[in-house]
Amino acid sequence: MIVGTAGHIDHGKSALVAALTGRTMDRLAEERRRGITIDLNFAPLPLANGATAGVVDVPGHEDFVRTMVAGASGIDLALLVIAADEGIMPQTVEHLAVLEHLGVPAGIPVVSKADLVEPEWLELVLAEVRERLARSPVAFDAPLAVSARTGQGLDELRARLAARAAALGTRPQADLFRLAVDRAFSLAGVGTVVTGTAWSGAVSIGDAATLLPDGIPARVRSIESHGVTLDRSRAGARTAVGLAGVDREQARRGMWLVAADVPWVPSTAIDAELALDPEAPRSLTPRTRVRVHLGTAEVMARVQPRAPIAPGERGPARLALESPVVARGGDRLVIRSFSPVATVGGGWVLDPSPPRRTPWPARLSSPSPAERLAALLERRPGGVATADLPILLGVPPAEARAAAAAAPGVRRVGDRWVDERRLAALEAAALGQLRAYHRARPSDVGLPLETLRHALRAPAPLVEHVLSGLIAAGRVRSTDGVARLSGFTPRVEGGDAEVERMVRIVEQSGLTPPSLAELERQTGRRDVAAILRLAARDGRVEAVERERYYARPALEQFTATLTELGREGLIVPGALRERLGITRKYMIPLLEWADAKGITERVGDARKLRNA
Repeated sequence: MIVGTAGHIDHGKSALVAALTGRTMDRLAEERRRGITIDLNFAPLPLANGATAGVVDVPGHEDFVRTMVAGASGIDLALLVIAADEGIMPQTVEHLAVLEHLGVPAGIPVVSKADLVEPEWLELVLAEVRERLARSPVAFDAPLAVSARTGQGLDELRARLAARAAALGTRPQADLFRLAVDRAFSLAGVGTVVTGTAWSGAVSIGDAATLLPDGIPARVRSIESHGVTLDRSRAGARTAVGLAGVDREQARRGMWLVAADVPWVPSTAIDAELALDPEAPRSLTPRTRVRVHLGTAEVMARVQPRAPIAPGERGPARLALESPVVARGGDRLVIRSFSPVATVGGGWVLDPSPPRRTPWPARLSSPSPAERLAALLERRPGGVATADLPILLGVPPAEARAAAAAAPGVRRVGDRWVDERRLAALEAAALGQLRAYHRARPSDVGLPLETLRHALRAPAPLVEHVLSGLIAAGRVRSTDGVARLSGFTPRVEGGDAEVERMVRIVEQSGLTPPSLAELERQTGRRDVAAILRLAARDGRVEAVERERYYARPALEQFTATLTELGREGLIVPGALRERLGITRKYMIPLLEWADAKGITERVGDARKLRNA
């Protein structure tokens, strides 16, 4: 369990943690000199049930709220500390808003410095805290009065923490590993070390890892949690990971350490459901500049709401980020105004890597992963790979696959999940392409399959699935790489008589047939090529060149002459030309045709029979 402090400056957060853990919190010389916390501090807290909680102590000064947000991200329980001699103060309210926007599930309100006030005043403060927190979505316990100096209430606080830890259980271990980096330093004998809360999953020594969003490859050299060396990390625990292959200057707060074999993608845009605090000074309108806190990172962004979001309201919006972030579906975020800097709202990630110019289905905000996947697929005509499901949906891989199998209107195609309406649209598009081709070129046998695949403009697995289905259903025929609609028969104007006439002209030309252009001038028809392709399908003519067809008798004559000369020795072009009485214009393409057919093979400038 990760416990995080929150509260106004000088309300005794660090003193409380020190009293609970026995460790001094202000580790920096400047913190000790100024008497305030300015950075995150961490300590293990042994609990009565044998478990150990990780405690994150955060600064309370308004200048360090960004640091507080980084520390509060990923905590399981908040200790909201309120000094008895001052009560609820401005940073108490802002820190509470941060906890609420981050979706922290539970909290214990601690009224500190109880020894400094009279009992009657203490009761008034406890009542004020109780009344204010009754409106909070965070499940707060009843407020508890404590004193770090006298020890009042500390035993009860430890008991409550132990009870919360026992009730919390453990985070799923069979999930994608992700650690939010909040510190990075060098350690002799280890090298670069990053620390943070392991939000999900686990990593082992020797595993390949990546520091995102910079994409820095690394190998896990060591793992430690609360001073204990481990072979494998645990989800939900404070963790220090030693990394090989990473320079100290490359690692910083705001990064994520993830497993290298998972397709995390840094993004400069995320779609989110945003909620604006009632006390926010102005609405969120297009291009409002804000500070987005996600994980331990802070980035600047422009808000593009679907409609203006007024104070106290919520709505979907795209956040155009000025720096890349690594997000997962369901991640919580905090929004702070650009200037003056103040917490104004928060929200949760609907789509961590949204396509451009995409629809906004209502189901995108559904709490059901299956419903949300159906909405995400409406935005992705090409479908979603199985490996991307846990990132988009924000649930462990097994749960993501189950959600995909249960999603309405979703079908699996190979390793992708696709909206069934997209497959139906591709089927209709394929049939439409064939109909249009048959209308435009009724004499052609059909459309080349490769041309049809390209025209559908969809990922290859989807295209193959659709075409295979149409062929299996008998709606499309495919022969020799050419597709046609079932029942379609090539035809030309004038029918078989025109085909016969064109073949006769080619036959009469022997080994010197006219080109297609010459035939068009001779016959006055513009569809000569289509007519000859029909004849070629029946084997009556063959295209020796792209623009010249030969009749079958002429090709047989040429083959016979080659055979006759080849039995006598090498076939010399001069002798062949003299025997046939044709020029090089016709002879060279015919020789190349014979080579391609395997009748002859070239030997220098001559030929010989391949199977002499």
